[in-house]
Amino acid sequence: MLSVVAQSSFERALEAAVTRYDSTAPITAMIRYHFGYAAGGCDQRGKRLRPMLLLTVAQEEGGSIESALDAACAIEILHNYSLVHDDIEDGDRVRHGRDTVWAKWGTAHGINAGDSLCAISYLALLESDVPRPAERTVAMTRALHEANLAMCAGQGRDIAFEVESQVTMDDYIAMVTGKTAALFAAACELGALAAGSDASRARAYGELGRAYGLGFQIEDDLLGTWGESAATGKPVGSDLARRKWTFPVVWALDGPASPARDVVVERYARHGPLSPDDVAATIAALDALGVRNAGMLQAQTYFDRADAVAQASAIDTGGRVRAFLAANVRRAV
Repeated sequence: MLSVVAQSSFERALEAAVTRYDSTAPITAMIRYHFGYAAGGCDQRGKRLRPMLLLTVAQEEGGSIESALDAACAIEILHNYSLVHDDIEDGDRVRHGRDTVWAKWGTAHGINAGDSLCAISYLALLESDVPRPAERTVAMTRALHEANLAMCAGQGRDIAFEVESQVTMDDYIAMVTGKTAALFAAACELGALAAGSDASRARAYGELGRAYGLGFQIEDDLLGTWGESAATGKPVGSDLARRKWTFPVVWALDGPASPARDVVVERYARHGPLSPDDVAATIAALDALGVRNAGMLQAQTYFDRADAVAQASAIDTGGRVRAFLAANVRRAV
């Protein structure tokens, strides 16, 4: 696991990367506020899962923490750009216990602040002091761009699902592969590239990260339905209330007809949010269908896939990356 010193080094590097583009423009205050760097900022600054994963891969591949800090900052800033935009698209007014950027300053400013963070994420790589060949910097920048595009495509699918009457499991997996797994894959690929690994080896790490990202999202969907609010940070069943097409619902509707399935079908055929009673009825139906266990088994298939990728490609031979992921991604549901 990463040392406290390594985590502290990252936090210092991230703050420097985020605040170096200081100006009198309104986006400066908004970006500092979002990251908790403004006066009276929030102590809750996220789990830093993706940059810590990146640094873990770099160490596993024989690189130093210092050689990968710029890439770790880039992936975290890109992730936060997506969060600023997600808050707007989902209408979420609170993050980490305080107003989101758009809720505080308005939608237009929120979009602009998110766009600015996207630019800063690439500049974190392109204006880095880390000495590396130009072709490696190009490869790392390309990996970040590809992840961004995949993430936007996944988010687009998720938004489109909101007006769909049926979403297949293939549709769901395609959405999650972009929206969530793409950044897990990029974190692993960038960590390997930062350490000096060749392109083929870096791509294999990307596949390992992608598999874990898929399992992570399925478990996250299960927690969104059955997890405690204190642990998830949002009301139990909030995704169901908004009629989001999460793994439990998609799996249930992909199954054969039954009275329990009919309950879910009827609720999701409606327009607008579900009432608390409808949410409770839907959760009871999902319980009757055995969705929680099915989801845990499906997530495990992706974790097993990551093990298979590592074995076939002879990567993560020390097991450091998968140990980090097991400790920080896989959660009791």
